Amino acid sequence: MIAGFLAFAGRQRRAILAVGVVLSASYLLVHAWAPSLGRRAFPALAAICLSLLALGLAATIRRRPAAFVIQPGLPAFSASPQPASLIMALALLTLGTAMTGIAIRYGEPNAFLDQLLAWSLAAATLLHVVLVWRDQGVQLRPDGLWQHGFTGWLVIPWDASPTVPTLPPSPGAISVRLRFGRPDLVRRHGLPVYRRSLRTQDVDPGFITAAIRYYVAHPEHRPAIGTRAEYERLMPQLTSAEDGCGLPTASRCGTVER
Repeated sequence: MIAGFLAFAGRQRRAILAVGVVLSASYLLVHAWAPSLGRRAFPALAAICLSLLALGLAATIRRRPAAFVIQPGLPAFSASPQPASLIMALALLTLGTAMTGIAIRYGEPNAFLDQLLAWSLAAATLLHVVLVWRDQGVQLRPDGLWQHGFTGWLVIPWDASPTVPTLPPSPGAISVRLRFGRPDLVRRHGLPVYRRSLRTQDVDPGFITAAIRYYVAHPEHRPAIGTRAEYERLMPQLTSAEDGCGLPTASRCGTVER
């Protein structure tokens, strides 16, 4: 049941996040104009925050999927956003809402540190919400690897000959180190945080490294990336390889199309 909810949350993160922001704004309005109602709702906010933290911890330790999202419109195979960051954003949003409500209603001129803490938390909450809202996953496209970040993006053409470690990375790795045969072909825009590595917090590291290695070795299949037919052809190739997605059968490697 929890696994099903987490999978749903990962797919619908923007809708869930939008509902959370609307509820947060509604609480602040109620707290500003009817403080007695806001105070009665405060214990519920605390309980929700603690519940979200526990659920976020469960989502964090859950094994990341060995699967891609099929995006024929780009076209691309993308890492599916995982629910852990969404749930932690909702927990932070709940805490930030409560602290902001207190600052708005009970702030005093001499309570500078309390005001600073409350508004700093509100700013951190807003930043985290924006980070979760934006799609920052890794994408395999016919022309190369794409990685979007909050401050920029990184494009690694297949002609740059990206290589990944020979040994499968740890299942808990949050990034995979890359080397380039032609680093002059790598394009960076803005200030990408990960300049020589791919983030793998949304996908099984062994799975995505096997996919990269496969397309480096088989350029004839790159034009079909992003299609269901290619995905169905690719999965048996990865799951039958020694360093594939690390799962006993291909049935554990799923897909989502959008």
